Amino acid sequence: MTLQWSVPTLLPHDSGMVLIAEPASFGGNWAQASVRIGEDSLFYNFGHGVPSWVGVEYIAQTIALYAGIDARQKGEDIKIGLLIGCRRYEADTEYFSLGSHLSIHVEESWKDSQMASFECVINVGAEVARANLNVFSPTDGYSFMESQKS
Repeated sequence: MTLQWSVPTLLPHDSGMVLIAEPASFGGNWAQASVRIGEDSLFYNFGHGVPSWVGVEYIAQTIALYAGIDARQKGEDIKIGLLIGCRRYEADTEYFSLGSHLSIHVEESWKDSQMASFECVINVGAEVARANLNVFSPTDGYSFMESQKS
């Protein structure tokens, strides 16, 4: 399906930290986003590109996009989500090179009331990275965050 909301309105991030871009697409239990690697990309290392470890954040933001779409479709507010674990992040490259167009695909494989697990891949023409991420989305994220300060 085509996305009817802009990516930044679906993510609970400050605008400078939104790393994924449109176009985005989604289905029943998956979402896809894209990233163009440019010299203006956050974390860009001149002469190399963006370190592939940043791919974990691209994936996490695509999961946030998925959750944001789900919330909007249900008429709910966007909620805070927390990355609680990454299993087997494997990247076939050290850097995502300048000019690359990354396609990030996340698919929900398990979910209960506040936790979920996603199978994720990053493609640049072919698959270049993969991971399984576990996320936690508390019922009241802001109260949860406040309770963790002490």
